[in-house]
Amino acid sequence: MTEMPKNPEVDERIVKELQSIVGEKNATAAKHVRYAYSYDMSFVLPKMPDYVVMAETVEQIQNIMKFANKEKIPVVPFTAGTNIGGLCIPERGGILLDLKRMNKIIKIDAESHYAVVEPGVSHGQLAEALFEHKLRFGWPVGPPSASVSSCAINHGIGGLNARYGLNSQEITSMEVVLPTGELVRVGSCAIVEDAWHSTLPLPKLDGLFKGWLGSTGIVTKLGIAVHPIPPVLKVFTVSCNNVQDMYSYMNNLANYEICDDLTAVSWWLAQVPIPYPYREKPEDAPEWFSFANTNSFTEKEKEAREEIWQMVVDEEVKKGTSLKVTEYPEEALKARTQLPSQIVGSTKNYCKMAGAGISWPGTFTPANKWSPVYTEWKRILIEHKLSPSVRMSMYRGVHYGMLRAMIPFNKQIPEENENARHAIVECLKVDLDNGGIPYKPPVDFGHEINKRAHPGYIELLKRVKMMLDPNDIMNPGKLAI
Repeated sequence: MTEMPKNPEVDERIVKELQSIVGEKNATAAKHVRYAYSYDMSFVLPKMPDYVVMAETVEQIQNIMKFANKEKIPVVPFTAGTNIGGLCIPERGGILLDLKRMNKIIKIDAESHYAVVEPGVSHGQLAEALFEHKLRFGWPVGPPSASVSSCAINHGIGGLNARYGLNSQEITSMEVVLPTGELVRVGSCAIVEDAWHSTLPLPKLDGLFKGWLGSTGIVTKLGIAVHPIPPVLKVFTVSCNNVQDMYSYMNNLANYEICDDLTAVSWWLAQVPIPYPYREKPEDAPEWFSFANTNSFTEKEKEAREEIWQMVVDEEVKKGTSLKVTEYPEEALKARTQLPSQIVGSTKNYCKMAGAGISWPGTFTPANKWSPVYTEWKRILIEHKLSPSVRMSMYRGVHYGMLRAMIPFNKQIPEENENARHAIVECLKVDLDNGGIPYKPPVDFGHEINKRAHPGYIELLKRVKMMLDPNDIMNPGKLAI
């Protein structure tokens, strides 16, 4: 880990300047504070920021960025710190800019179905506020403390992906502070200050800030689409003995687009906590379990969905697959339908058998590649004595979906941390070779992505980054370019 800057005069000058912007209590170079921001639960090795700053207003962020740009000090934006990909671990020290004090829900338009939030607003906070209006958003199976904004701008997943797509596809407008300190707006709010309903039909400039891992600017206000809560819930649950049979069922059911969430998990992921090190599945246990969440406005609508689901089940049985209709435990159903969930909603619950480490190859992969990729993942992970704890979820029909392994490991033992890193990167290479693309990628993943990338794509990334961030201070190094 890096120590505090050796030149105390420079250090003190910078601290005093930052304190003049945000107040004495909200900027520090104290080692114990910096240490708390130097690591996460992933295999990414800890690295210390040089300063920690907590901002509360857009103007403060602008002044911080103007100062940092002039001094060429790196800035790493941080919200709840629940990511497990090392995205907020500083590559080059600098300022760790904590945004959790910016936690206002600015607007909920219950008639036009959108909300406007600051970066520190959590999923739990927004869920409670929306519920009063009988509205919902795509809550991830993650801790309620996680940031709505960070999840959305980094193409995070949620419980409505099968119906509405990724949380990033729900973005309606945004306000951003550029690395050079200027304030910009994109979407309808750029034209009319209080209009946050759509990024269309304007040029999709929000794409300059989505999926960039915090390297092109700081989103200070985000508009998102929210949706009515249909009152009638029905969850369909099945099991299969192998991945190909489960894919066949999910592909068939997804064609009808009746689900809000259509997901399957391997036996190892169904165990909470995930077994560590790897242990064999009992012979009589199915290898895959699926839950398909449907929400209807009337009983008749629910009955129509049930009719379609039963037709799919009958078709799969006729194929001779191993599919069986199962009963899902009540507590597990709550964890999947009452999101944000306190039940399995924390990554800590997954890795209790390990030593506080968990990471992933999380990918967006063509659904028809799930079976061959999982087969290779399973081999690789077992060879490394890690559980093949894998999830598959459909997005907006059958076009593609999420294929992700949640891998616990003992972070306290360097050899086991490195073993997990090697296994996860090996899995990633298999997925990339099958057309999958990792999401929220650690730098190790970024290098593998860029090895395969078209040279024009890499050049375009560099040009955009240089245009927006000429001094390369905004979360530098995370794009691996």
